[in-house]
Amino acid sequence: MQPLGHDNRLFRPQADVKLSRPFAQLRTHWPLIIVGAVSAALLFTNLGSGYLWADEGDTAVLARNIAKFGFPRAWDGTTFMDSDFGARENSDLVMVSSPWLQYYVTAASFALFGQNTFAARLPFALIGCLTILLAYRLVCIATGDRRAALCATILMIGSVQFLLFCRQSRYYAIEMLLTCLLIDGFLQLRSMGRALIFTVVAILLFHAHPIGIVPVIALGLLTLLDRDFSAHRRWYWLSVPAILALTTPWFLLARAGYTENASLVSSARDFVLRLIQYLIECASVTPLIGVVVLVLLMSIFQRGAQPLQERERSLLVTIATVIASLVVAMAVTQRSAALWVTGIRYASAIIPIVAVLAGLLISRVSRGKLSILLPLIGIFAFTKFAQITPWFFWADKSPDPEKKLVALHVPINTIDAFLPRENLLFARDLFQKNVGTVGQSVEFLRQHAAPDDLVITNYESEPLYFHTNLRQGMKITIQDPIYDAARRYGLPEYIFGVDHARWVVWRFNWDDYLGIHWPEVADHLLAEGGHITNVTELKETGWENRENIHFHRFSKDVYLFPQDTKLAAAIIFRVDWTSQ
Repeated sequence: MQPLGHDNRLFRPQADVKLSRPFAQLRTHWPLIIVGAVSAALLFTNLGSGYLWADEGDTAVLARNIAKFGFPRAWDGTTFMDSDFGARENSDLVMVSSPWLQYYVTAASFALFGQNTFAARLPFALIGCLTILLAYRLVCIATGDRRAALCATILMIGSVQFLLFCRQSRYYAIEMLLTCLLIDGFLQLRSMGRALIFTVVAILLFHAHPIGIVPVIALGLLTLLDRDFSAHRRWYWLSVPAILALTTPWFLLARAGYTENASLVSSARDFVLRLIQYLIECASVTPLIGVVVLVLLMSIFQRGAQPLQERERSLLVTIATVIASLVVAMAVTQRSAALWVTGIRYASAIIPIVAVLAGLLISRVSRGKLSILLPLIGIFAFTKFAQITPWFFWADKSPDPEKKLVALHVPINTIDAFLPRENLLFARDLFQKNVGTVGQSVEFLRQHAAPDDLVITNYESEPLYFHTNLRQGMKITIQDPIYDAARRYGLPEYIFGVDHARWVVWRFNWDDYLGIHWPEVADHLLAEGGHITNVTELKETGWENRENIHFHRFSKDVYLFPQDTKLAAAIIFRVDWTSQ
């Protein structure tokens, strides 16, 4: 595979084609420089503002523990942290059911920049920038058309869902970059060196999220079924033993945690419904509908046109294989109602690879004519007509996914089904505070709590701990799967109860989340000699920085999609003890 720049079709005029001159290269790709600058502004501006939400808090706390122990231990000597009630830990209280790559990436950032919100999110924003550059490279090499490559990158930076994923201290950006690298590596899989790169990327992709092994398997099948990829076959299968050796043991070790969040399909009918639901999720945040329309236009109106070049076809087939494998895997393992809630976060790579696909197809359909190219970019990037939302704007705005065969996401305001107002809201929020219940709780405890105070909370305990460093009690109850192991490990008594808790941050909207209600907690506190005072009431906002655009709360409590905003208030209680 020739490196970017050896194909003269990429550059006009020909006098500018001089790879030995970096300045000439930069001048040739000046639009990418502009896109890179815009991307950096969108991804890094006020990256450290606001507070981590629950999943980000999990990443940050376990990454901080890596600095202490070298591995993501749930018990750090002060507090036990696991929102899944200990289901993710082994008998040594080490978290094993979630791949570790995201935690080590965050731990490295903490080592360089300190333990703070900015450092927690920084590596993922950087990885997001690299994903944009890689997408540009993929299209450029396949088509020789810089405009098609630029179109793909514009679609990515115009996607608020993509930007939200990249500004999260979570695996989403890693998965996007590694999937693009997997595709790039597979297309160049013709030597031992390339096979080694492909192997490393495949292993890392699994350790970003286990769903990553699915496209790796799918590409192996592609080498067997498509003769155009027969040259890749030998090198792919040479890489398999190393991939298996460095992924299978982890899967066996963590299978209990993986299966806990999975629900295997039970019938053909259920599979079809799940498949439709996941395609709805993909088409709600990517121009998948537009891609299908472009394919149809190409097949109808361009039969006599120049056929796809080998590189173009290879990229199209590879991306289609990866997308199909991810869609099928999600349909097999996730309930329709769960898919409606989680969206595409388990397979976040759908966003950049659909953008690459769209860029390539827009280039083919436009045939280099700006009169066609620019309107297509406008439709795909600055309206929602390439997504599913405009075509079902009349559907139920507040569906109950548990009671629906499939459910769509319909904005509150009809105009938002056609135009991407979220871009304006996202840009506005780069310069505004958006503090929710967790943030207010953190600010209150920072002002009023002593360093050795004990806190009890029933929801989003991870970010509360990360931002305050206050000990937390009532972390493990007798019904939790980790209870016996924690007792054997000799964890302090406050981990199992409420005795001498000084503060209680109770999120009444999730009163039974821990399997215990506030009246029971209050009774325990009173029975052990505590006096409870209602200190302050906080508006319940749900989450600080939810990653899913359909549930994301913008500043000033703005939601694009219907939400239950009548949430029970959170209350902070102070507990005084007669023995103190």
